[in-house]
Amino acid sequence: MTDPLVHSDPARHLLAQAHYRRLPDGTQQRTPITLDEAATSFTRLIEVGRPAEVRLDPDEGRDEVAAFSRQRAKVIATLLDELSRRLAPGFEAGAIESDGSLSELAARTAWHLRSGTGH
Repeated sequence: MTDPLVHSDPARHLLAQAHYRRLPDGTQQRTPITLDEAATSFTRLIEVGRPAEVRLDPDEGRDEVAAFSRQRAKVIATLLDELSRRLAPGFEAGAIESDGSLSELAARTAWHLRSGTGH
């Protein structure tokens, strides 16, 4: 496999995931995912899971259960993984170069969990 840090810029790229492609010689090529690309992909993933969330949401005892789709859980897990990498002692990414859509998605996801609604 090629070096996982080559061509990756933490100011512009996701740290927790990358695209991998097998090359003809058997090695893998790693392509970083931009923060904006990740936001678009995660938003689509959440939208796919929304119908399941409606079915999971209980009518009674709303404050006792948090119901969300597997797709939203994957997004939450990746956002937490990304945050933990960026908050690691000694790690510096510099100024983030993105349109802010990933941070907006994280804020909306947090609001969704706090409010208990599927919107």
